[in-house]
Amino acid sequence: MPEPRRPRRGRPARVDRARIVAAARTMNPETLTMQAVAEELGVDRKTLNYHVSDREGLLELVALDVLSTQVGTPPAAPPGDWRRSLRDFATTIHDGMAGMGALFEYVRMPLTAGLQPLETGERILSTLVGAGFSPDDAARAVTLVTQIVYTSARDAILTAGHGGVHPQVQAMRTVLAEEPGAYMHLLTGDQLSGTRTQLAFDLDIVIAGLEKRLEQAE
Repeated sequence: MPEPRRPRRGRPARVDRARIVAAARTMNPETLTMQAVAEELGVDRKTLNYHVSDREGLLELVALDVLSTQVGTPPAAPPGDWRRSLRDFATTIHDGMAGMGALFEYVRMPLTAGLQPLETGERILSTLVGAGFSPDDAARAVTLVTQIVYTSARDAILTAGHGGVHPQVQAMRTVLAEEPGAYMHLLTGDQLSGTRTQLAFDLDIVIAGLEKRLEQAE
């Protein structure tokens, strides 16, 4: 059994939160420990605790850092096309979140400042206000879409981790297989959040509601 890595000797290493997160990103989040990160940086555990309180807090920082780099910039929609902008915003955030794997568990909502997803959100807010929505309605719309996307990404990760079948679908199939009914043929999995089909449907409903809201404001 290999001996645990010891802190490097010599001048004490200078660490900050960015270096801690960078070191943690190189490790498997499921087996990551504060001690392993401290050893990687050549510092003692107390030095690490000065910047990060515990493993849970460290993984939350890593998750935010990964999410910020995973989420790209949505494609430019035609000027004034808030519907297209909102769809592109949702799918871009969704794909970034869905690609996080085990780290998604440590994404906390609402997101904190300084992240690429928030910068993207600020742009869609400006687009919605420019289309005639009040600032409050625009903010509520982005919040709603973000919540839908968060749920969809979570279910996409669950589905990928269970052989391509969402565990809820599998459980329902098992129950209905014993008592076949009219709904059995619907359990394809496309009806659950996590699929692009369901996400597109959810966005259709949100956009239809926002169109009515905009009409009432005029």
